[in-house]
Amino acid sequence: MRILIVYNSALDARSVSGVQTYFSGVVRHWIEAGAEVDVFVARAAWPIFQELFPKSELVSSDNLFDPTRHLGQTWRYLPAFGWRMFSHRFTKFPRAYDLIFACAQFIYEIGPARCLATRFNAALVVKVHHVLSAQRMAIGLFDRMHLLSEQISTRWLNREADAILCGTELIARDFKALEQQLGLKPRVTHPTGYGLDLEALPLSVDTLKDFDAVLLGRIHEHKGVFDAVEVWRKVCALYPTARLLIIGEGPHRVGLETRFAEAALSKSVCFTGAVGEREKSDLLARCRVGLSLSREEGWGLSVNEFLGVGLPVVAMEVPVFRAVFPRQLDLLTQGDIPGVAERILFWLNAPEAARQRGIDGRNFVRRYDHRAVAVREMSLLEEALRHRRVR
Repeated sequence: MRILIVYNSALDARSVSGVQTYFSGVVRHWIEAGAEVDVFVARAAWPIFQELFPKSELVSSDNLFDPTRHLGQTWRYLPAFGWRMFSHRFTKFPRAYDLIFACAQFIYEIGPARCLATRFNAALVVKVHHVLSAQRMAIGLFDRMHLLSEQISTRWLNREADAILCGTELIARDFKALEQQLGLKPRVTHPTGYGLDLEALPLSVDTLKDFDAVLLGRIHEHKGVFDAVEVWRKVCALYPTARLLIIGEGPHRVGLETRFAEAALSKSVCFTGAVGEREKSDLLARCRVGLSLSREEGWGLSVNEFLGVGLPVVAMEVPVFRAVFPRQLDLLTQGDIPGVAERILFWLNAPEAARQRGIDGRNFVRRYDHRAVAVREMSLLEEALRHRRVR
C-alpha cells in the first residue's frame, strides 16, 4: 500500500506535537509491514520530520512560508495555511498513492487531502484527535476561523471519507454530535487510541532527579501554560529550591518566559525548546512530577509519556482523562491553581509514595502499546482501500 500523509499543520522547524510523535510511531510499523509512506509537509518543518520519519520521502507542500522565527504572531500562519490549501494542485509527487491520510480534520488538511484522493483515485482517511467545538470557546479571530472551518471539513468528511478514525470513544461521540448539529447522518467512526514505545522510555523511578516538575508539549494558551506561573509561585513559596522544566516550543513561549521573569521566577524555570525523542526521554527521567494544565485534550499524549517513564502526574481535569487514565492521575478542577500546587508539593515530600505511583503508572500504560495501534489502524486502512468510493 502506498500512503501519503497530509500534514499541513506543521509550521516550523522547532515545534514537536504529541500527534507528530504518534504518527512517527505507527508509520514505522506500517513500513515494516510493507507499506510505503510519504509525508506532504512544508519544507520549514523538514528538520523535524526527517528525524521522525527517517524511512519516508518528504514532499514539500510549501517552500514559501517559514514562521519559525515568528511563532508568537499567529496572523503569520494564515497565508501559510492558505497557500497549502492550493499548492497540492501543482506539486509533483514521487509516486501515485493508494490512500491519502489527513493527519487531522482541519480544513487545511482535509481540503488538499480530498483533492489528492480524487487526483490519485485513492481512499481518503482521517484521524480526528479532538473536536474543537466540543472543548473550545472562541476567544479570538483565529479560534473563530478554526471553529467555522471545522464545520466545513466535517461536511466534507461526512460525504467523502472512506474511513474516519478517532482518538477515543469520547472524540467519536463529539464528532457524531457535530454531524447531527449540522443536520448530517452520522458516519461510522473507529476509535483507535494512541500508543507508546516503552522500550524508548526507561522506567526512571530510581534515576537521579534534577527537576521537580515538568510541562511537556506545545506552548500554547489552550494548553493552560500561563497558569504555570502562579502554580510555580505557590510551589516555590513552600519549596524555594524547586525547579520546573518546560519541554517544547510554541507561539506563546516568549509570553510565558516574560511572565515568569515578571514573577521573579526565571531562575527556577528551564525552557528547553524542541528536543529530539531520545533527549526528551532522558529529560523526563530526570523529573519528579509530571504536570498537565491543558484546557483541551483528545487523549493526553504528554500524560501518557509521564506515566511511561514512571512519574506521578498532577493535571487539571479535561473530560478524556478519566476515561483514558482511570485512577492514575491527581485530577484538579480547571482553574484550581492552589490545588495543583498542593499536589505537586505532596509528591515532592513523599518520595516513596511517588516511586510506587510511578511504578503503578508505568504498569498501567503497558496497555497502550503503539504496535497494537499500528496493527489496528493498518487493518482499517486496508478495509478503506478495498471499499474506497469511486471518485
